[in-house]
Amino acid sequence: MTQKIISKSYAKAKEEGINHHELGDFNRKFNTVASRLECTYETPFLSHAPIEPENTTAHVKEDGSVEIWAPIQGPGETLPDVANYLGLPAEKIKIHAILMGGSFGRKAYIDFVKEACFLSNKLKVPVKVIWTREDDITQGPYRPGLLSHMQGFIEDGKITGFHHHIIGESILRQVFKGLPDDEADPWMGEELRDNTRYEFKTSRKVSWTNVKTEIPIMWWRSVNASNLAWGQECFIDELAHLAGKDPLAARLELLEDERFRKVLQTLAEKSDYYAKTAPGTGKGVALFKAFGTICACCVLVSTNHSGVKIDKVVSVIDCGMYVSADTVRAQTEGNIVMGLSAAIKGGIIFKRGVCQQSNYNNYHVLRMNEMPAVEVFIIENGEAPGGVGEAGLPPVAPALGNAIFAACRVRVRNLPIDISTLKKA
Repeated sequence: MTQKIISKSYAKAKEEGINHHELGDFNRKFNTVASRLECTYETPFLSHAPIEPENTTAHVKEDGSVEIWAPIQGPGETLPDVANYLGLPAEKIKIHAILMGGSFGRKAYIDFVKEACFLSNKLKVPVKVIWTREDDITQGPYRPGLLSHMQGFIEDGKITGFHHHIIGESILRQVFKGLPDDEADPWMGEELRDNTRYEFKTSRKVSWTNVKTEIPIMWWRSVNASNLAWGQECFIDELAHLAGKDPLAARLELLEDERFRKVLQTLAEKSDYYAKTAPGTGKGVALFKAFGTICACCVLVSTNHSGVKIDKVVSVIDCGMYVSADTVRAQTEGNIVMGLSAAIKGGIIFKRGVCQQSNYNNYHVLRMNEMPAVEVFIIENGEAPGGVGEAGLPPVAPALGNAIFAACRVRVRNLPIDISTLKKA
């Protein structure tokens, strides 16, 4: 089932998508330039797999009032949803939002809350529902698997044209019923419009093709940004190499926004990016803006008899004004853990409509002994505050992919990456 969706998506990559926005006539120019590149990047479906499975205690009382205890992300959104589900006025419902043992988007989807409410409404006694981890991983919802079909070109040694064609299922369409078939997904399109501020002088284009699926999807930590950054930031590296430029320098050449430039320049300094690397080692960088926050990441890897080893991750984050530096660092460190898990551990696979993963024994997450050294640096300024819960994740996987190319001269375009099979070039 998963392979069927992926095959259909690759077929759509050969077709024209629906434009979200375009500067210049990209197709005309792409078909006439001498130095151009075209390839496709793939990201899999992913489970959230929180440490604490979904659970709710609900009491729908005889007098029509309701009391709920649940680890949910958005009590403000949950209240009207539950009221509508039970056919009761919102003022009759009291929700206790308790602390969560991880969720990353999953516990904003309140099917488990409704299940407890349904049972309590039938019995008129308090009901506690606890999903097993098998319930959670096999039922979803999941981060959507997406393709990024990339095209770009070089003129006079500079990257001047860029096209990102996003292909896959839309959360806006499937979950919120808010995307007509003849329109591009605005959530993804706007994310790419604002995320990096790269200035492509000849042409920039973002397009979209919806490949519908019955596999349930929902936002995963950083929502679509973790899918989109993988294709964009690895492809920027490919174009930089095609232009004969250092990847970080090529990015700076494309950037006019001073906040983005400072983040990258700080990353170069803190990671000692321009220091000469030993044979069999490599550094890779990536840059992305999400939830109002700019984050750049440098991953350092080395090769040995067991494949590639991830030695260190350096992140620089500009979230504007903040209250607690410890919180910013902790959230960014958590993003690095999840970003690396998404990059090198297996995704969710369906066969004949059945999920093939069920628990941590066959849906792996990063272990403590696999964790590299991590350094997080925060840019100090008085800009408007952005989010830090998700923005540190998108650049992690592409920075790793770019580091692997630097060390092994192997360009990986599909996640997850089996780093045990990669050797020194």
